Amino acid sequence: MFLKTEQFEYNGVSVTLSELSALQRFDYIKFVSDAEQQETTKHDVVHINQRYLETASLLVAMSLWHSHSLKGTLASPETEMQQIRREVMLGWPADALNQATNRVLYLSGMLDNRHDADPE
Repeated sequence: MFLKTEQFEYNGVSVTLSELSALQRFDYIKFVSDAEQQETTKHDVVHINQRYLETASLLVAMSLWHSHSLKGTLASPETEMQQIRREVMLGWPADALNQATNRVLYLSGMLDNRHDADPE
């Protein structure tokens, strides 16, 4: 509808990423905030990577949901996004997930893309 979209290609496969809706943005920020509050003193590399993959897969699934074939087919949007998230976790390499995460954050106005601008 009003959401910005962008084609994302990785290793010859293309998907449509969408910016997050206002409700999705709220839910994503709440998820990240809740996760930070539950954090213990674990700061090892494995734990940090696990948290990043959990957060990134949720963000990308929320974005993909807008144009995904599952949209409108299950009991709720949340159920659909969890299924898409599972697909992302099972089928996407970490590098693709990282790149898509950055694009969704940028599309959603949650990441400044100044590194693409000409230096002053």
